[in-house]
Amino acid sequence: MTTWNQAREDTDGVGRQHAISSQQLAGALALLGSVDPVCAEVLARLNLRVYPGDATAGDRTAYVVLDVHGVSIGVKRRACDLYLHADTTETPDEVIAFEINGGGEIDHPIR
Repeated sequence: MTTWNQAREDTDGVGRQHAISSQQLAGALALLGSVDPVCAEVLARLNLRVYPGDATAGDRTAYVVLDVHGVSIGVKRRACDLYLHADTTETPDEVIAFEINGGGEIDHPIR
């Protein structure tokens, strides 16, 4: 895993990736004091990746990806919308239940 202050060329064409591993994130938060055990358990499994935005492609922000529970969740603001991406290819899930702005759950089949 790339350390937070290192960038590497990513092979998926998104661009240079900056990352913080779960161990680095938990270690950084531990410097601030005790961490709630429930949060500590999640942080121990969480990875954070950031890809700089591309203004020429209409990106207004960096593309931020959280890897947790075997799922990658990505988000970025583009010129005309908010882009959300969920990647469950490494899980046996057959349906993603999601909710937007409290509007109720919607099941989305993925296989």
